[in-house]
Amino acid sequence: MKKIILPIFAALAVSACSSITEDQITINSEPQGAVVVINNEVVGVTPATVSLPRDGVYEVTLSRKGYKDLKTTISPMSTNDFIKFGLLVDAGYYKKLAFAGGDCQMAPDFLPAYKGTNAFADMQNNIDKVDELKKSGKISPEEHSYMIKKIVQFYSAK
Repeated sequence: MKKIILPIFAALAVSACSSITEDQITINSEPQGAVVVINNEVVGVTPATVSLPRDGVYEVTLSRKGYKDLKTTISPMSTNDFIKFGLLVDAGYYKKLAFAGGDCQMAPDFLPAYKGTNAFADMQNNIDKVDELKKSGKISPEEHSYMIKKIVQFYSAK
């Protein structure tokens, strides 16, 4: 009987320790369906939930056809707990993983790096491209609305 209980107890103890030193983080993008790559390893498609050790810094790349790749990092942030215990500090218990760059809104890949000298005509050309993609069925009406919103934001920003 002791031979059966000891391995079960050991497995429970190890799994409890891993929950202290790991965080589950959900990676989402707008629009959804982007491939998630963490430290050069594909981990899924957005929305994706991954479990990562709290003591690391992770480079995240989101890729989707028709959009510019989005790169951000996930890094540990300290929590403001009043009382801290040494072993838990060493294990990373008082840290929580968080995105360094905020939201993950992807930009259409045809948007230029800067507005240029004829911004109004360029904006109209980009809107025409998105309208053609919708007419041909390559993008959904929701994705069409999202791309139009991103184009208008890009050209109206100061």
